[in-house]
Amino acid sequence: MNLLLEPRGALLRDAPMARPGEPGWLADLRRAWWAHAVETPLPTGQEEEWRRTSLDRLPRDVPQAAPDDLRLRLDGLGGEEAARGVVFTDLAGAAHQHPDLLRRVLASPGERAGVASHAHFWSLAHAAWQAGTLLYVPRGVTVDGVLRTRVESRRPDVAALPLTIVVAEPESQVTLLEEVVSPDGAAGWWAGAVVVRAGNGSRVRYAQLQRLGDATWNLGSQLIEVGQDAEVTTLNTEVGSKVTKLGLDVRMLGKGGVSTLLGLLAAGSDQHIDINSLQDLHGSHTVSDLLYLSALYERAKAAFYGLLRVRPEAKATSSYQECRNLLLSPEAGAEPIPALEIMTNDILRCGHGATAGAIDPTQLFYAQTRGLSADEAERMIVRGFFEQVLARIGSEPIKATMLDALAVRIGRTDELEEAAA
Repeated sequence: MNLLLEPRGALLRDAPMARPGEPGWLADLRRAWWAHAVETPLPTGQEEEWRRTSLDRLPRDVPQAAPDDLRLRLDGLGGEEAARGVVFTDLAGAAHQHPDLLRRVLASPGERAGVASHAHFWSLAHAAWQAGTLLYVPRGVTVDGVLRTRVESRRPDVAALPLTIVVAEPESQVTLLEEVVSPDGAAGWWAGAVVVRAGNGSRVRYAQLQRLGDATWNLGSQLIEVGQDAEVTTLNTEVGSKVTKLGLDVRMLGKGGVSTLLGLLAAGSDQHIDINSLQDLHGSHTVSDLLYLSALYERAKAAFYGLLRVRPEAKATSSYQECRNLLLSPEAGAEPIPALEIMTNDILRCGHGATAGAIDPTQLFYAQTRGLSADEAERMIVRGFFEQVLARIGSEPIKATMLDALAVRIGRTDELEEAAA
């Protein structure tokens, strides 16, 4: 199957075909999503979420990645959790080993809406995923430690469409760290989709580390559903890609739910990172906070458009969004745009904050008085800046992984401590 976008951007060339041995119901579901993708046009650039990212230079003539082009690795599940019904497997394997479960959690186009800003790419991922992860945690089960999944492309010049589904049943707990990787070189694009469904009273942490190649376009989207009294924390760390346009849709569906949305961006060269988020509060007494921080070097550009929507039925809610940007070069730029849509007068808190600017010279001078060079001082300040997010993820393995990936920009703890000694 070839997934070549036509120049007019309205149609993909071929309908998806069933994989060898794939059950008929899954092939039918792929076709349904494909039809939905065909009917759903690409963004035109007139949408508020897409005004800052043009698809004109999207590499449209690359082939779809073959299943063998993507390597999926899953780690961390112990025998005790598996014996209690936890399922942590690839989607292709789940189609044979857990068909009833997979059929239940894979939505059809008319069953639940996807991420509206990325509707075309969302449909593509559900229609034509080549690799994917299913994580299912039964009611009342706690998974200790951090589960890990890594999706890596063997070649850069392909269209990759991974799909990740996380379902936490009521009163369960789980942490998942996902990494997406592709090589540098030729241009390609990724349009992965992530679904996280947190049942009533569950606790879910989901972190994604994006380290795609230097010519790759990342058009990913994430849908987070938070049930009654559930708590969900997400962290997106953007390190790689040429262009990233990430769409986040967080739905606070149940009374008393809590969501914490965290993000770290470290970009250089001519990278363009654009995040759009929707915090959609349906349930009363819900709390939803977003904090995204970026450090921008050389000619890198970052954009953020965040909408906080409080529905009429959502009473006594508390919500906030904050986007802060450090400009570490005169040519770097940031455009944070927070927005509020409040449909009720019964709220506890609803607000936003956005900043973009260089490091305070006083901070830089003080760091240099400790014996650091200007470059080392800058790295230490950026590292402290990012610690505001990393301290909130509540997982040392995730924190260590993110810091290791960010080290190319912000240095390593031991190196900075040695320089300051």
